[in-house]
Amino acid sequence: MTSKEHKPPKGPLPTPLADNYCFVCGKDNPQGFKIEVRYFEAELAAETELAIPKEYQGWAEVIHGGILATLLDEMMAHAVWRFAGPGLTLGMEVRFHKPLKPGEAIRVRGVLNTPNGSRRQAEAEIIRIADGQKIASGKSRFLLLQKDLE
Repeated sequence: MTSKEHKPPKGPLPTPLADNYCFVCGKDNPQGFKIEVRYFEAELAAETELAIPKEYQGWAEVIHGGILATLLDEMMAHAVWRFAGPGLTLGMEVRFHKPLKPGEAIRVRGVLNTPNGSRRQAEAEIIRIADGQKIASGKSRFLLLQKDLE
């Protein structure tokens, strides 16, 4: 990437809704993925890489679609929170393109599309690193939290 990369904030996000126990990014959740997120200011993007273990499969040797949808939502939410402020997912549309096998390395990238207003839109995709194939993609709408809720 040619854009400037940002380090994530230390500790929980600055809101009472975050307690560092998130299933995907929370460092205190023993069952979670504990992902590391990178931020790219020029693209208003959040990105992570991981491999999902067999415990999260649906059909034999295929990662469950709900897990993939969760990862898409997480990266879109990170892009919104980092570049627009705290917000909640209003709705999400997911499309599955290819199956993902347990243990395959993936890159999940979320991008904030609307940088202004109380309702924001974001999109995300999951790419298999080995061959560059798109595994899943999604679009979401977010509602920014009001200042008195922070």
